[in-house]
Amino acid sequence: MSGPVLSVIMPVYNTERFVKKAIKSVLNQTFEDFELIIIDDGSSDDSLAQIKSITDNRIKLHRNDKNRGIVYSRNKGLGLAQGDFIGFIDADDVAYPSKFEEQISFLRINKDFGMVGSWANFIDEKGNRLRGSWKLKASSKMIPSLMLFKNYFLQSAVLYRKGCISRFSFRDGLDILEDYMIWLEIISEFKTWNLQKPLVYYRIHDGGVTKSKKEEMHAKEKKVFKLQFLELGIDPTDHEIDMHLLIRSDKHVNDIETLKSTEKWLLKIIGRNAELRIYNHKMLTRVVFNRWLKVCYKASKLHVKMMYRLLTSEITILMLKSYTSRT
Repeated sequence: MSGPVLSVIMPVYNTERFVKKAIKSVLNQTFEDFELIIIDDGSSDDSLAQIKSITDNRIKLHRNDKNRGIVYSRNKGLGLAQGDFIGFIDADDVAYPSKFEEQISFLRINKDFGMVGSWANFIDEKGNRLRGSWKLKASSKMIPSLMLFKNYFLQSAVLYRKGCISRFSFRDGLDILEDYMIWLEIISEFKTWNLQKPLVYYRIHDGGVTKSKKEEMHAKEKKVFKLQFLELGIDPTDHEIDMHLLIRSDKHVNDIETLKSTEKWLLKIIGRNAELRIYNHKMLTRVVFNRWLKVCYKASKLHVKMMYRLLTSEITILMLKSYTSRT
């Protein structure tokens, strides 16, 4: 007897308020040939009872002997998965009914893609829609360059081809950003994209990792970005990493020296890539220019000085050249 076409992996740790809704969103999928692998990571609340209250022969429940963390649980799920396609759903998120059917259809047609995500809408603790959404429109060619500055994917929104994800694993020591790192590895070898529609509800709540561990996340962001720059042949200083984090933050730029330092750092990235061609150079130039525009916007209080810097910058000149170049 052959295994299921799809394996859905759900790590669970103390999400008694949400896990039942998450499970039902998988069981109610329009694509029905799947297994739901639930990894309970030593929950101390009522999560296990909530899971056991649902009866469905597609559910395969596994329990860690103790709380071992998200990286261990994700990798354990990968080791157990039998499907040709593998997806993760976090235990506080909710999948749209057609999510896996639409994504499997895309991967079956586009065989050179290793994974595909989707847009997402945000909900609160009670399941009410929140303002805003995860809605990134970059092309597949631009994603590797974009990931040098920001994340393009959400774990609960992504579906992997097994032949892709089985070549990698989530790295110890990078929990919270374990997904970012594995996506960086995948996009270096496979095409990726997000379907241009929401297929998951991403829950924002007080117990969420991104809200409760901001300092830890900040430190690991530095680590992930540094690893990327080392591959680009750049061993960034602490000041350069701080500049990089400033670029992706909402903080205002209040002095001309910070603006100049940011410009210098962005030009260093473009220059090194021109030598090594790690990224598609045209795509990277356009992504960098977009970051430069946003930095200049955050420096709007500098008025004429900012405008002069923007218009005369080598970044702007390189951007104009990229539109006239055929390579």
